[in-house]
Amino acid sequence: MPPVLKKIDFRPFDPFPFFKSGHTQTILSQFFSSIPTIKNNIKNNINHYVTLSDKDTIFLAETPPKNSSNRIALLVHGLTGSQESSYMKRGAYYLSQAGYRVFRMNLRGCGPGLYHAKKLYHSGQSQDAQEVLNWISKQYPFSPITLIGFSLGANLSLKLAGELGKKLHPVSSNLDSVIAVSPPLNLAASVRLLSHKKNKFFNQYFLERLRQDMQKKRKLIANLPNLSRLKIKTLLDFDDQVTGPCNGFKNAQDYYQQCSSAPYIKSITLPTLILHAEDDPFIANADFYRLEKISNLDLLITKSGGHLSWIGKTDQAFNFRWMDRVILKWINWLDAQNSKSF
Repeated sequence: MPPVLKKIDFRPFDPFPFFKSGHTQTILSQFFSSIPTIKNNIKNNINHYVTLSDKDTIFLAETPPKNSSNRIALLVHGLTGSQESSYMKRGAYYLSQAGYRVFRMNLRGCGPGLYHAKKLYHSGQSQDAQEVLNWISKQYPFSPITLIGFSLGANLSLKLAGELGKKLHPVSSNLDSVIAVSPPLNLAASVRLLSHKKNKFFNQYFLERLRQDMQKKRKLIANLPNLSRLKIKTLLDFDDQVTGPCNGFKNAQDYYQQCSSAPYIKSITLPTLILHAEDDPFIANADFYRLEKISNLDLLITKSGGHLSWIGKTDQAFNFRWMDRVILKWINWLDAQNSKSF
């Protein structure tokens, strides 16, 4: 059993028969999105608009805890996601039910913040998360914060944690821990994997979602390229012609080199959990095994689980989301360790 699972006293991932492959897990997770009660229990949100230093605006959804608790969780979504992504809604539900206050962060121009940002989001915008953390810390000055990133948001979260370890940001938030789920540590390698023929379905899915987003954002963002006039067949093409140039990078490779989180992880000083499945269809494996062993990093790699999926047996009846249980168990363990130190 992996050391981190022993530490948090939780069972290894055990997928259901016939749902073991990464592709199956990933596709299934899009349809098996939540249990029915979730939609009925995260309606009492408090909505916030946070103005960034460059005057763009981030939209946050705050879910109060069922019972009073000190810790806060800030959730950051992945590519083409928002506060309405299934993993974000499940996170808000389960964590708030466990007594944690939850904020779901919509990256620039995502979700309800669609028409409130004049810049595009990308996987290296760690400064945005830092400013949101600072804002939350001012609202709740005595509450520690766990930053939980998913996919693109996980890369962003790890990059920020490494930058904080290098003291590249003035520390004015209560961030004390990080969880990264399915992070693309090496953006270039992961985009190449996504462009592979076997991943054509996923590549087309993301491109179509990006095209829809760009069509809406062209009404607000000046000089945004017209995708119908560009030859874009892969996410690499999109990043090379849109994401990179629109965010001040020379091209896709420059963007990937500057924004990949792998080089930053060795500088992380906060307690950190990284969760990855070896059969994730479009997250490259190699960099996970190159990570230096540092005492504050819990690296949990499973043989199966897909991308943001891990649908299988858990310790709860009718809850088949192993990933969600691991996140909650790890945070509970962290709080228990902190309470022992006082």
